[in-house]
Amino acid sequence: ARRRLAARRMKPFAAAVIAALLLAAPPAPAALTAFSSAAAGSIPAPWQVVTLPKLPKHTRYDIVAVDDEYVLRVVASGSYANLLHPLAGSRAQRLSWRWRVVQPIEDSDLTRKGGDDVPARVCVLFDLPLDRLRLGDRLKVELGRALFDPSLPAASLCYVWDRRLAPGTWLANAYTDRVRMLVLRRGGYGAWAEESRDLAADFARAFPHEARDGLPPLAAIGVAADGDDTGGASLAYIGDLKLH
Repeated sequence: ARRRLAARRMKPFAAAVIAALLLAAPPAPAALTAFSSAAAGSIPAPWQVVTLPKLPKHTRYDIVAVDDEYVLRVVASGSYANLLHPLAGSRAQRLSWRWRVVQPIEDSDLTRKGGDDVPARVCVLFDLPLDRLRLGDRLKVELGRALFDPSLPAASLCYVWDRRLAPGTWLANAYTDRVRMLVLRRGGYGAWAEESRDLAADFARAFPHEARDGLPPLAAIGVAADGDDTGGASLAYIGDLKLH
């Protein structure tokens, strides 16, 4: 039980920690590799599944053909893992993609730690200098870097598909306010949805203090689904993510 509790305390840092590990592996490209460029089954490099070793069940990612196009299939079952793509300081201003949730996470509640599960999320991790943070936030990040990894990103923005909250809802991650979330979709299961986000505008809304000096470079893009907090299961598909 203590081991599981420790793993869950690490969860909010997981995406940033594993991104830092990926960023240390050369070379990081400046553009995203398309899921549609891969054959069925294998995830195309440099996309990589990364997770917390102490969590016994890992979310599954693979490439499948849907409507004559290869897309990413994301299957969670009481599990946790991230799929991350490092970037070499990309200065992209917009991110677009399409996604479809077939099975949502039952009993999820993003406002509390015990319900912090989603069937699909797309995250942007920023290479934000610490001198752009307030003192309290800087201390939080420095502590995280001391405990977990010296390259821990200082800000992440996640777009989520939720079952409860209305589209347009902004909230901090239940574990850390250095990860901000924006609900883009609620319900509508089984149908594809198209997204196109102005990263500068969203970063300014999520991190107004840090945004005074503009949009920082992108460190990585991640996609994920998890059901480890509720024990729930989900199924989602995500098409190519494109930076503009």
